[in-house]
Amino acid sequence: MSSVPPPTAELAELAAVLGEDNVRTLVRTFLRDFPASVAELSGPGDRKNRHRVAHSMKSNSRLMGGHALSARMAALEARLDSPDGADVTDDDLTLIERDYAAIADPLRLFVGP
Repeated sequence: MSSVPPPTAELAELAAVLGEDNVRTLVRTFLRDFPASVAELSGPGDRKNRHRVAHSMKSNSRLMGGHALSARMAALEARLDSPDGADVTDDDLTLIERDYAAIADPLRLFVGP
């Protein structure tokens, strides 16, 4: 078990309520599921589903303390909700991956091997 404290204020606050072990479980789930969500954004499917996925990614990123990633997902969610908004682009995916990478390593240290 990792002795690294929660890497963000949001996770530290959550750990104070739920306990670090439960928060580690949430973080592991985020780290496991986020790449699959990115694939779902870029894969086939309808715009309504991509909007739902972006919303979920926004909320989960915010819970982890990933402010830049959450803001990026909020902008994408709003764009997908607008009938005139552009769909998900390769640039979107590149920037999402970059913002995810910025928070993933501290989260991995927190959960341990």
